[in-house]
Amino acid sequence: MSSRVFMISDLHLGHKRILDFAGDFRGGTTLEEHDEWIIEQWNSVVRKRDLVIVLGDVAFTREGLSKIGRLKGTKHLIMANHDRFAVEDYNEYFRIKPGIYKYKGFWLSHCPIHPEELRGCKNIHGHVHQHHIPSPMTRIDPRYINVCVEACNGVPFLFSDLKEQYG
Repeated sequence: MSSRVFMISDLHLGHKRILDFAGDFRGGTTLEEHDEWIIEQWNSVVRKRDLVIVLGDVAFTREGLSKIGRLKGTKHLIMANHDRFAVEDYNEYFRIKPGIYKYKGFWLSHCPIHPEELRGCKNIHGHVHQHHIPSPMTRIDPRYINVCVEACNGVPFLFSDLKEQYG
């Protein structure tokens, strides 16, 4: 069976206040329940040989970071504003990618990139949680694809689906 590519951002494992900020967009009523929900949602679709590109904000504590070992698949990370441990700490679980990374005609980043820098590509990003980038003409700018946990109910987006829908 061939491997697939998934994308997700803003896991926020070990983040004591994430449920206060995210409301009904995340599972669990305690931090431990939330982290277990993230693991269950991820592992419900990702297989051992799949690749998951995480667009930042993985874990707020070392215990949260250690939970990455329970997530299936090969993992790549674009580090972000809340990824504050040393790069060596992430190397145990991830292959690190640059802050803005071009992948199959899309820009991948944690924060949405400036519209003038899109240069004909769409931007798959995180950072905005349950919000979306508006455009002057529409409620959601179709050049920006939000893959935060809140946008996918914790289930990583399959890249081929994103490419089909937004490509």
